[in-house]
Amino acid sequence: MTDDLLKNIISSKSTSNEGVPKITKIETQKRKGRYNIYLEEAYAFPVDEAILVKYALFKGMEISDAFRKELEAEDGVRKAYTRALNYLNYGLRSEKEVRDDLAKHDFSDDADEVIEKLEEQGYLNDLMYAESYTRTGANVGGKGPRNIKQELKKRGISEENIEKAAEQYPFDQMVENGIQLAEKVIRRSSQHSTRETNNKVRQQLMQKGFDSDIITQVLEVVSTEKAEDEEYAAIKQQGDKIWRKQAKLKGYKKIQKVKSSLFQKGFSGELITQFIEEKEMEDQNE
Repeated sequence: MTDDLLKNIISSKSTSNEGVPKITKIETQKRKGRYNIYLEEAYAFPVDEAILVKYALFKGMEISDAFRKELEAEDGVRKAYTRALNYLNYGLRSEKEVRDDLAKHDFSDDADEVIEKLEEQGYLNDLMYAESYTRTGANVGGKGPRNIKQELKKRGISEENIEKAAEQYPFDQMVENGIQLAEKVIRRSSQHSTRETNNKVRQQLMQKGFDSDIITQVLEVVSTEKAEDEEYAAIKQQGDKIWRKQAKLKGYKKIQKVKSSLFQKGFSGELITQFIEEKEMEDQNE
């Protein structure tokens, strides 16, 4: 608002009714666009600049109790609306997220009116939010579709909008994301058996929200099968640690404990036998 307009509003005159308090001062707050209203020289209430202009408030204007309540109620909505806009400045939000933020800042009573206004202005759209969230989860996060749907549900998105938004995540992209995740798991599994690597790939894909049909497709593309020398290198890494850990045991008890541990880690009986025979020979030669 220009200084001239504010000056004109404050300096205007009106007729008076006896007993009705008048505005004696309109004071600019430090916060931009906010004003303090004084009635009969005493601070009464604050208003937003938009309300000051809308009702043409001026020094000497009479403010009845009913009119004051109207101004304060509208100012509450205005503050809630401003809070919601500030929250939306940080990124797209769902209706539930905006409502939760308004409640957190004690604006629950004005939430319905604010939400309606934001939707009319195009600032709030749950379907648009869900589609954007789905694309980001697929393109940046590499999340599985199930996890994305669960996150949207937590954010208050309806089942209908969740299903519509799922169209933003095509099946081929799900498989591609699953392959990339599987390859990362395989690279980190050099010391694990083929069976354990396969289990880890499946577990990781499930935890990330990929369904069984996607996992099946992924495992048809990537291979968790290790070459013979890789499998033996893996059992050596795992087995040496277990062998040392069971150093206090001797003979049959030690062998059975090591066998059991390696079998649980997915190594074949033949490979376990080969490893133990070599360890026994090492111990005899020491």
